[in-house]
Amino acid sequence: MRMDTAQNPVFPAKLLLFGEYSIVIGGQGLTVPYKAYGGALQFVRTNILNKSEEIRQSNDTLRNFAQYLLQQQQSGALPEGVDTAQLQTDVQQGLYFHSNIPHGYGLGSSGALCAAVYYRYAMHGNAAGTGKASADTIVGLRGIFAQMESFFHGASSGIDPLVCYLQQPLHIIGESNLHVVNMPENKLENLHFFLYETGKPRPANSGLVPLFLEKCKNPEFAEICRLYLTKYNNNCIDAYLRSDSAMLWENARRLSHFELVHFEPMIPGHMLQEWRRGLNRRQFYLKLCGAGGGGYMLGLCKNLPETAQHLGENRVQELTL
Repeated sequence: MRMDTAQNPVFPAKLLLFGEYSIVIGGQGLTVPYKAYGGALQFVRTNILNKSEEIRQSNDTLRNFAQYLLQQQQSGALPEGVDTAQLQTDVQQGLYFHSNIPHGYGLGSSGALCAAVYYRYAMHGNAAGTGKASADTIVGLRGIFAQMESFFHGASSGIDPLVCYLQQPLHIIGESNLHVVNMPENKLENLHFFLYETGKPRPANSGLVPLFLEKCKNPEFAEICRLYLTKYNNNCIDAYLRSDSAMLWENARRLSHFELVHFEPMIPGHMLQEWRRGLNRRQFYLKLCGAGGGGYMLGLCKNLPETAQHLGENRVQELTL
């Protein structure tokens, strides 16, 4: 993915290393930019636009997005101005989002698009990729991005576009307590993160988050999640940031087992056997990557070549964080 111009830089994909669903109930999250994938705003001539279905769909999406942003401004829901008039003009001139971020894989394709649009059309200064955003700026940006990305999902936390925009890892501790964090300088000893390709994207309207929220209306399920899901998740984050391989390996096992038992609807059926096998043999541990339901799953193992051979080398992609 090449950079177009200084005005239209590439914005990376994102990975939620830890925090799926636990964030919703007050747990922590750790999300990082993933520069193996990215996207940038580009222009294309009208004759080419009409010949490419993918480019035309992207252009149509931006047209509808611009109209949505204008409506949000007019209603006062969008707290910061975006130059929607210029965005609409550029859409007419062939603007589209050139991206290799797969849709429905938990990598933040809509987040990167929101980051790109805000960077180019925001009427105020920005801190994209500088790592200099203050705590107040980060909280404010999150609110803006939550409103923007709601166009794509109906509701958004704003975190995906935020990490794509800042291009910095974010540690989420609470609703208004999130900050840029340095990745550990010391490498994990004998542990490897990897992405596992499930073979199918998550359906656009999977309803998995609403399903989780509905299940949380059951006091017993909600209590189990508060007691154990958040505990294992938070321990994983703490262990990773401290480069404590033993603590991370043990809590990743517990988190993987918890999700297997309690989040089975979020795990594609054909993966359940391998998920169990990794746990039983303590060879590798799988966990959800985002909402689940398809796309990528996140894995942790000690022997990456052996794990890749077992799961399928064409489906395992090592993560370099």
